[in-house]
Amino acid sequence: MKINFIIVAVAVVAILGFVYFIVKRNRKDRNELENTLNQRELKASKHSAPKI
Repeated sequence: MKINFIIVAVAVVAILGFVYFIVKRNRKDRNELENTLNQRELKASKHSAPKI
């Protein structure tokens, strides 16, 4: 049985490309989440508290 190295190489490149895409997207999403949470902390929440 012969191994078709071209197909194996294409599959390996596709898997590596997919992993790279997932890692890059994860970093982007994490940065967006951090920025969103930081912006929420900086804005004062509006609520009606009784004045003492």
